[in-house]
Amino acid sequence: MDDNKNKVLRFRDVTLYTVSAMLFMDQIALAASLGATSLFWWAYVLVLLFVPMALMTAELGTTYPGSGGVYHWVRLAFGARWGARLSWMYWVNNALWMPSVYILFAAMLSEFFLPDLSLWTQIAIGISLALLTALFNAVKLGIGKWLPNMGALMKLVAVLALGVGGIRYGLQHGFANPLTLDTLIPSSGMAIAALGIMVYGIMGTELACCSAPEMRNPVRDIPRAILAAGLLIAAFNVFGTLGVLAAVPSDQTDVTKIFAESLYQMYGHDGLGGAFASLIACFVLFTLFTNMVTWSMGTNRAAVAAAKAGELPALFGVVHPRYHTPVGPALLASTVSIVVMLVYGLVASSAEELFWTLLSIFAMIFMLPYVLMSLAFIKLRLHDPRPRPFRLPLGNVGACLWAAVVGLHVLAGILLFVVTPGEPMDWDYSGKILLGVGLALAIGEWLIRASSRQQAQQALALQGR
Repeated sequence: MDDNKNKVLRFRDVTLYTVSAMLFMDQIALAASLGATSLFWWAYVLVLLFVPMALMTAELGTTYPGSGGVYHWVRLAFGARWGARLSWMYWVNNALWMPSVYILFAAMLSEFFLPDLSLWTQIAIGISLALLTALFNAVKLGIGKWLPNMGALMKLVAVLALGVGGIRYGLQHGFANPLTLDTLIPSSGMAIAALGIMVYGIMGTELACCSAPEMRNPVRDIPRAILAAGLLIAAFNVFGTLGVLAAVPSDQTDVTKIFAESLYQMYGHDGLGGAFASLIACFVLFTLFTNMVTWSMGTNRAAVAAAKAGELPALFGVVHPRYHTPVGPALLASTVSIVVMLVYGLVASSAEELFWTLLSIFAMIFMLPYVLMSLAFIKLRLHDPRPRPFRLPLGNVGACLWAAVVGLHVLAGILLFVVTPGEPMDWDYSGKILLGVGLALAIGEWLIRASSRQQAQQALALQGR
């Protein structure tokens, strides 16, 4: 088979794929719900963390353009076992993120168009979307790539509508959230703890590298795409958050309602303004779905790479016989998502409570691979002399120090999901989160060790023949 037939991703596709993966509509909602402090944190994380992470990704992605992206880099740096652990964390965080995104989707759908949807009806919508996500992972990439591309363009339109409409509303009626030095600078424990959510929001520069073998020219396109996508993502995150803050008081709403209240506050409920607000609402909902599909495409491909190396169970390595798309991990992720939605539906009292619980669990797992990625960058930069088509500047010492700063901030972000500075530990809430994280990591360790034993037994059996 001609490998060039599978190389379908151009610079445009890689750029839009990265925008689709990293411009989170739910992150803008989360940021705006934190109030004016989020604008300070956006500036902080974009300059101090996003820039070096993008440069690290460009160096690693062009120097080691193998299948699996960050899994491939960590495996090279620390060996197969750590590569397998990262692949599991990468995959399972996506499986746990899926229910939180689709519960948010259903809750926003209720706020936009279908008031008074029950929690179980919202869960049924989430289950349907989880199954659709698996389906879109199975189609060939030449077709599947258009969903992230469309999602990226709709996100840009939706964020423009939020930003322009919000700032116009603020100038005409006064800003709903005052933007002063006192409100911008974090001073309370809750405002400092918001750093965790903001760090989570700038992760993902490496996702497109999971599909490097399907790029026409990864060495050329990865740095260019990350630069172009990074500029768009930074500008639109800040612009969208500012627009929402201009229109709706952050202390009078929640993350499931904030877009509906913002859009109809900006454009009204009736006439052309109301029709436009409803159209943007459809864009917002569609982009939540495409965001999930985009991440699934990347994390499931990393799981396939680990399964083919014998580091995860064989079911994770099942691919479509014709398109070689990741069918096995996609179906497993959707199954886990459905089970999680059903279980948490029995104990959650509202969609918002369910969303925040699931978000905290998956976000902590989601961020762990980036600690390993920072460490892998440091080790490979210092110990692997192979030529680098692109290098993070500042020399070895400066580049490694910057990577260490990124890793330490990610660790701090993880802790801030369960610890609020200056306040006592809420073990009732934090205990559930830590239990969920510990259970997910323990299951992964068991699967990895079982796969390792099975691989060793197969090797012994071959030697005995």
